[in-house]
Amino acid sequence: MEIKTEPAGRLFDILQEAKRKSENSTARKVWSEIFEVEEQDTSTLLKMLADLIRLMHLSKRNIEELNDIEHELYLKPFSRLEVIFSQVNLDAQWKAWRDQIDESTLYGLQFCSDRLNRSTNYTKITNDELDKIKDSLSDLVEQILASELEVSLKQLLIRNLERLRQTLIAYRINGIDGIETEIELNLGSILLHKDEIKKKSGENSTHIWKKYFSFLDGLNKTISTAKNVKSLGEGLTKLLEMIQ
Repeated sequence: MEIKTEPAGRLFDILQEAKRKSENSTARKVWSEIFEVEEQDTSTLLKMLADLIRLMHLSKRNIEELNDIEHELYLKPFSRLEVIFSQVNLDAQWKAWRDQIDESTLYGLQFCSDRLNRSTNYTKITNDELDKIKDSLSDLVEQILASELEVSLKQLLIRNLERLRQTLIAYRINGIDGIETEIELNLGSILLHKDEIKKKSGENSTHIWKKYFSFLDGLNKTISTAKNVKSLGEGLTKLLEMIQ
């Protein structure tokens, strides 16, 4: 399965999956399954729904910015979606949500997705690629925890990687740009603490830093390939040199 890179396509895929869920479930159960979070984790569910609403507005804005389309026609599905998301009750029966996600709304989103896709040169990232990245991240976390790295530096790296993990989980909502932003935040965090890192890192922890930057480099190359832009490889190498 491929996760679309433009926002309307991601929104369509999520709502299409939601439409297929049993009307006898609760909204809480359905969204927890779609977002792959614990059913009772209300705060995360609400955050993911907020991200989904932002995705809707991003899709609408991208359509509004196009000059060669009939805006009234392409914007029709968003009027419906704004009504659907104007009231969020996780404990309501899913039927109340499901009935509002009608075929004309989904069909309209497909048209938006097709049009936006033709105006970008992004390629797609598959679920298999995403799963491999998640596995690599988990392996790296385990290596950091088992390393001889000073405690405060361990906490720094784990905190950075946890934010990345959350971004990967939310990829189907936030897309490539969300991951790219988190890579930049990771690098900014390292740059901010470079003096502390250089002071507290011993020779026996050099391999951990190399693995951390290697992971970021690999992830960045995946994103850069999908966006058809130049990667940050040289910049990552220079940053690694600054903390050694």
